[in-house]
Amino acid sequence: MAIGFVALIRCVALVIALGFTFSAGVSFAQDEEEAEFGLTKSFLSDDENIATGAAVWEKRCRFCHGKGTYPGKAPKLQPSRYQPGFIFARVTFGFRGMPAFDEEFTDDERKSVVAYILSDEFAP
Repeated sequence: MAIGFVALIRCVALVIALGFTFSAGVSFAQDEEEAEFGLTKSFLSDDENIATGAAVWEKRCRFCHGKGTYPGKAPKLQPSRYQPGFIFARVTFGFRGMPAFDEEFTDDERKSVVAYILSDEFAP
């Protein structure tokens, strides 16, 4: 059975992102240019990006991942266990029952969701 090119790219990106979940806590690239998916420390800590991420979260994410949905639709998020690339890959490519949002939201909107989830302002 042949796998489509886009599906193959999604699988590779997900495997790469999953590899970043094995270290504890959130880490950022030392060199801004080396940050995976453009998730630099400055991007993730920018107040405007966090606000954009919160708006996307309210629009689309909280209905499955919000605190009022447990037990239920989707896993409770544990931001302290996630790396930025892992979150971005899940939001972009989906996973199991979670749909991919690569066509619904721009790269910056999806990166902003990462910034929000990893911020002190995150409140599921």
